[in-house]
Amino acid sequence: MSESHIRANAELVRKVARESLDVDVAYDEAGVRWLDGYIDNQRENAEPDVKERLPSTLGSYLGECVRTTFGGDWIQDPEGGWGVRINEKLTVFPFNKVREQLSDSEGNSVLAFFNTIAALLQGKPPNAAAPKRPSWKFW
Repeated sequence: MSESHIRANAELVRKVARESLDVDVAYDEAGVRWLDGYIDNQRENAEPDVKERLPSTLGSYLGECVRTTFGGDWIQDPEGGWGVRINEKLTVFPFNKVREQLSDSEGNSVLAFFNTIAALLQGKPPNAAAPKRPSWKFW
């Protein structure tokens, strides 16, 4: 996967939402709120093979929401995979977060993840326990 592929996947999510679901989403908190509900619906209703493919596209969209809202750049981390480095101390991993929410409803929410980033940037500690696969990383 490349950064251009990630951005194309993110645009694909917006196109499918607009053309198939009649929802116009942007790269912002409202878009993440929509994504949160969409993932919950897919967790309950999608076939296993669809669930396997969704983290790639939905994670791309979530990452672009993070990058557009909070700044940062796409990076490849040896431990977490593709992530968005917001600053020298904070990198988040949207693909991992989407994967977590798709597989388990308990405490996993891309919207809570997104809102936690805002809190972290304001100097507040995250409220969630550390996940098995990193959703964020401090240096």
